[in-house]
Amino acid sequence: MCIALLLQAKDGVSDDEAIQRTAYDLRWKVSLGIELEDKLCAKSTLQMFRAKLVLHDAFGRIFQASVDECRREGLLKRKKLDVAIDTTPVLGRGAVKDTFNLISDQIRNVVHAVVSVEGLDRDEFVCEHGLTRHFGSSFKGQAEIDWSDAEQKRALVGQLVADAKVALALAKTGLRGYAKDAEHTADLRAAADLLAELLLQDINESPDDEGGPEIKQGTKPGRIVSTTDTEIRHGRKSASNTFEGHKASVAADTETGVILATDVLPGNAHDSQGSAELAKAAGESAEQQVDTVLADTAYGSIPNREAIADATKGAQVIAKVGPAAKRKGVELTVEDFSIDLSNGVATCPAGKTSSSYSRDKKDATHTFSFSRHDCSTCPLRPKCTSSKVGARKLRLSKHYEELSRLRKQQRTPEFKKAYRKRTRVEHRIGALVRLGVRQAKYIGRAKTKCQLALAAAVANLVLARRCVAGPA
Repeated sequence: MCIALLLQAKDGVSDDEAIQRTAYDLRWKVSLGIELEDKLCAKSTLQMFRAKLVLHDAFGRIFQASVDECRREGLLKRKKLDVAIDTTPVLGRGAVKDTFNLISDQIRNVVHAVVSVEGLDRDEFVCEHGLTRHFGSSFKGQAEIDWSDAEQKRALVGQLVADAKVALALAKTGLRGYAKDAEHTADLRAAADLLAELLLQDINESPDDEGGPEIKQGTKPGRIVSTTDTEIRHGRKSASNTFEGHKASVAADTETGVILATDVLPGNAHDSQGSAELAKAAGESAEQQVDTVLADTAYGSIPNREAIADATKGAQVIAKVGPAAKRKGVELTVEDFSIDLSNGVATCPAGKTSSSYSRDKKDATHTFSFSRHDCSTCPLRPKCTSSKVGARKLRLSKHYEELSRLRKQQRTPEFKKAYRKRTRVEHRIGALVRLGVRQAKYIGRAKTKCQLALAAAVANLVLARRCVAGPA
């Protein structure tokens, strides 16, 4: 069964097609060791087996077997390990909707749950409570309003909220008389809770103008974007690259390309989330000491470096740190100043020294203030401060000295040479994308973790096979 799942991941086929191939494809039969006239099992059996792997978090054993195979073929022989880490977007399987259709879909889900619990006729129930508008193809698409008219649009929001309140009231009635942990009503409770959460995240029911409910401006962090997969999130890989789904996090050996650990993060998670645990898992998987972790700027913060060092018992992080932040409307940053923390003196690009220095004992930040007299006559003032009458102040974090050292280090030839090895993980992510991990095949993050681990196992086994076969 495990081999069948790996073959399925390699060929990118459906469950039905996978079972058909066990019956008719000689290559699959040889790999599975089954007779010519046999097929492996029923489709439902394969699905049940995979579900049990997910339920018991056992798919990692298949992935670990691929790492062990790579080791047997001589791909992990170094005493110490250099690991590269990166993430890539995984598009969610669930249908993503705007606020109107998102809430409408959940109203429909609540109604389905209510009639299931109470054993009612759905169509009669829907008509009785005036909720038929939510059982067409699209609530928003069926609304006959002028969408450029703000008043009509807001009136529709009010109607949507009123219907949601009706659905929640019906759910409350349907739950009456049942214990809170009653299995019979679990789906109804979950549906009602989700509807209440969607209203809370997207709707302002009491705006200041008292004009009725309105859609909230902006996007709430961690906003639920789908009722069919409540775990997918709005993510951003770059300023222009947005997606709805998860993030696949991958750690690979920089020498051989063997994938040593994988994880799936929420789509809105920072790339560095869980990177310390991932680096630790890579060392445990390879049964080697992690010496160096290579990653891009997203992983270069001081707290993340410390977390990785703690998790891996001292691994060095080779990652760029971002440039010093620029103040709005000015060009000169803290890097343009000469800082002497030991004497509490800062010197500006114009050669003027700070007039005062203080250190906050609570958060260990440093503050340098310059003379208003010096700043008022300085020719660099337009580039240094946006204040019309005040003087420049420098506020430095407690990590200033370490960040300054790292920024100097990353400009050296030695750093640039070592940093280039990070591209190995990008190549391995490319292999995973070719194996279909860019699109989640299943609903939920746990199943997506299984999909990623199986694809990584296939990528590792292909590497091991190349090692056995040698160059073409």
